[in-house]
Amino acid sequence: MFSPASIRYFIYMKIQRLPEAGSLTRRHVFIHVGKCGGTSILRAASQSRRFAIDEVVHIRKPPIDPTARYYIAVRAPIERAVSAFNWRFRKVITEGGQAARFPGEAAILAHYGTLDRLATALYREDGTDDPLAQGNFRSIHHLGESIAFYLQDLLASIAPQQIGAVLVQERLDEDIARVFGVRAGPRLNEHRSATPPAQRVLSQRARHHLRRFLDSDFACLETLHRWGALPDETYARMIRSDAGEEA
Repeated sequence: MFSPASIRYFIYMKIQRLPEAGSLTRRHVFIHVGKCGGTSILRAASQSRRFAIDEVVHIRKPPIDPTARYYIAVRAPIERAVSAFNWRFRKVITEGGQAARFPGEAAILAHYGTLDRLATALYREDGTDDPLAQGNFRSIHHLGESIAFYLQDLLASIAPQQIGAVLVQERLDEDIARVFGVRAGPRLNEHRSATPPAQRVLSQRARHHLRRFLDSDFACLETLHRWGALPDETYARMIRSDAGEEA
């Protein structure tokens, strides 16, 4: 049985060997924003013959290259935060296998228990910042590496036409077929069905705090929408979903 890490390495190496089907000079960079279906996207890219991914960016800032085309995995920011918190809670607390991977993360997850409690603590009753809670939020893997962590500087530095495609977790199968011309397989690292429903519940106050705290993430999505990389309907559904409305 192969480990998830070995599967990701195999996919990454296979992508590097794909022949280029288009321009010989343009680089194709995939920005793997965590908890947005990136592992499934990489697997699909390894099976596609349309073009080669030249570089995969994950847990670091993407290069700013005027010759590159960027392919970006995104998700509704609050839904992404819920997924990331619960993913880390499962890996660190429930299963315990990554309890020592990031210093202090286990204590933070154990202290709050749910994203609802952490999000509620981000701002005090008078609306001012709670620096401790906000620092704790950023200390959780994938929450610290937000959508804006990857995209804010990039989108301020490149031209709109450099966006090759935006793939949205909420409609991943359709986007994979559109971009790579292949059928998506089973979702990798999918854990929603294993998460107790109580772990996913957010109060209106917690949701309001997250909307405020993740404002830079929403701004990145708004830029992608303004550039035409996020269709109107897809963008509207992401915003409704994060507001707690039916998508």
